[in-house]
Amino acid sequence: MSVAKISPRQKMINVMYLILTDMLALNVSSEILKVFFLMETSMDMTSENVQQKNRDLLAA
Repeated sequence: MSVAKISPRQKMINVMYLILTDMLALNVSSEILKVFFLMETSMDMTSENVQQKNRDLLAA
């Protein structure tokens, strides 16, 4: 398997994107974290409801 050579310019751009992503991740507000938690909770409840309906349907 051959590995393509990455130019120094492209390496610098990749590192800059990683740094930007890290900086954005560190500045996430608490409201956004709360929304993600709410979405996760809602998706878990929806998944459980669908599984229960499937169990009831198979039992019938």
